[in-house]
Amino acid sequence: MEPISPPQNIVIIGAGIAGIACALSISRELSPFVPNLKITVYERHDILSTSGGAINLTPVAQRHLAQLGVLDELDRMGPEGGADVDAIELFSMRSGRSIGSINFTDNQGKGFGGYKGRRVMRIALSVAMLTVAERARNVEIVFGKKVIGGEEFQGSAVVHFQDGTKAVGDLVIGCDGVHSAVRTRFVDVDRPAEYTGLSFLQATIDSDTISSPTHFRTSSLNISRHGSMLASYCDRDGEQIFAAAIVQFSQESLSRYRLEPGQDWATQHKIRCALREEVRDRFGKCAIPCIKEMIEGKVDWMLYPVYQVRPGGRWCLNRVILLGDAAHAMPPRDESAAYALDDAILFSRILSSYRSEPLTEAFDAYETLRRDTINHAFKASRRMWERNREMGFLEGRIKEWMMSFHLKTNENAREAAWAFDATKMALPTPAPSEDLVSLNSFLRNRTL
Repeated sequence: MEPISPPQNIVIIGAGIAGIACALSISRELSPFVPNLKITVYERHDILSTSGGAINLTPVAQRHLAQLGVLDELDRMGPEGGADVDAIELFSMRSGRSIGSINFTDNQGKGFGGYKGRRVMRIALSVAMLTVAERARNVEIVFGKKVIGGEEFQGSAVVHFQDGTKAVGDLVIGCDGVHSAVRTRFVDVDRPAEYTGLSFLQATIDSDTISSPTHFRTSSLNISRHGSMLASYCDRDGEQIFAAAIVQFSQESLSRYRLEPGQDWATQHKIRCALREEVRDRFGKCAIPCIKEMIEGKVDWMLYPVYQVRPGGRWCLNRVILLGDAAHAMPPRDESAAYALDDAILFSRILSSYRSEPLTEAFDAYETLRRDTINHAFKASRRMWERNREMGFLEGRIKEWMMSFHLKTNENAREAAWAFDATKMALPTPAPSEDLVSLNSFLRNRTL
């Protein structure tokens, strides 16, 4: 029986956080053992996508980015590399009073494991990750490749693209997000993304256009019975504020508020005006002056529906596996970026550890390590997002009163999550092959 060789030609679909992180991590883990390793990342867009606004990087996400060499690149970008976040402060939009905070520092003002939080525009993070990937000798990024299907053969997997080309690899990794074509056209066709009933209304606002003093140091979450509104600096100099309202929208109304390429100016203007009215109707009675200004101003809000992929479905075939949102998209929370980075780092370590084993055993080990964690996170995320649905007056007051309790009771769990290091987590040990067991038995019996 010939020894099993680790994959040499790896195809990754999706150049987002999970895809680039996966490429960097596999390059680091497998290169010492596979001299001819080739990793190709295929992205459906012609250029890096600029959608998505700003994201929050928790201490664990920053630690993982530092390990991949991306954090240094973000720092080299200067103010555009994001704003440090000591805490997300919570306020009542009804009364303006402070409710509590999610702290990214300990009592001495130090970050967890040396890292605090950071709010950064998604495009800035994408550019930093792409820059690091371009320096890797065995990583290539190819744009303009939309997946339309795929199939497996003995020893390889093939991905078909819309332009008539295909990619063949020893291993295919789907990192193409919540609407993953690898999942819905290849791995698990009966598990499409589902709309959660909630959406983001997002905008980036110049700080100097707001005359009222900001009520937060770096980042705030402002609570209302009609939803919540995040307001946070997203650059180091505090020149821009990223605002995102989390609101309930029916699926039927989404098409009326979506800005699409090719729409005429009049249609787009009508949609922008309608979105401003939606924000004013929901949050117009806000008691916080600077948030009130954002709500009443001529801000161009963009609608981003929130989708999820329910857990319990298939993550892999024989030579294809899903990572990140492609496998388990959940309503966003502070740890969302960290989960994608966890996936990439843990799978890469398992792939290296199981390099002499069949890929299916590596896949099984990864699922054993991740399923329970992801299922628990999904349930917690759903509970958190339910608090942003429309509420009556009394229910809204109870939500405010209970918020401090929720923050306190979840504090230890949050801090434990921020202390997590995917590079140090114990991995399942590969089981010895039948040949190895037989050899050990033969040697033992001969000795006896």
